Amino acid sequence: MMNELYTMKPIVLENGVIKPIIKFDDFSDIIDVFKEPPYGEPLTLFDKIDEYNGYVYHGLALGYYNNEGEIMGYAGLMDEVEDEHSPYFHEGVKFLTPLYIYGLATKSQFRGHGVCSTLVKTVNELAKKQQTDFIYLRINDSESMSESLCRKQGYGDLYQDGEVVLQDVSDVDGKISENTLPSANLRRFLIMPITDKGEKFLSTTGSIKKTAKGKTLVKTMK
Repeated sequence: MMNELYTMKPIVLENGVIKPIIKFDDFSDIIDVFKEPPYGEPLTLFDKIDEYNGYVYHGLALGYYNNEGEIMGYAGLMDEVEDEHSPYFHEGVKFLTPLYIYGLATKSQFRGHGVCSTLVKTVNELAKKQQTDFIYLRINDSESMSESLCRKQGYGDLYQDGEVVLQDVSDVDGKISENTLPSANLRRFLIMPITDKGEKFLSTTGSIKKTAKGKTLVKTMK
């Protein structure tokens, strides 16, 4: 899927263009957004190169550039689900095609102008064209900047036996710092089925296995 997306034509909008991030300098520029609260996760040059290579070999980073050519925001996509950032679904998931929004951010000076919302909408449309079965992302348990815009576009919580699945990452993410919100230690998963197969799978599975690292917790919705 990602190889096909790398050949996608730029999506021209009134105020800019959405296209794959090819240059490392562009990626380095946009990834610096994670220095800011609520992320509080400054990346070293080595970290940036590692993240960049992850997208080059295992995914795709979509950049939203304004008409002056400056990158305003990005959506990072991965088509692999079995890592420390993902819930392990039961065996049936290997017969599906998932898409993971690994990163989603907007530069502070461009927030409030629909950058991330437009990126998520674009990802949704690309997933439909590629017949992806479902899309998911991991967010902070509270005070997530991505939650509201994703819910407006059809994403919902991942449940286990009627309770929301939480992941404790306090022992997983070494980059959590004093500038990160305490709530960032608990993550939730927002999921949206795309195909009928994905809809059926997500509506019938009732067990979420432990992740490769960290603990998978549940709490009742209030």
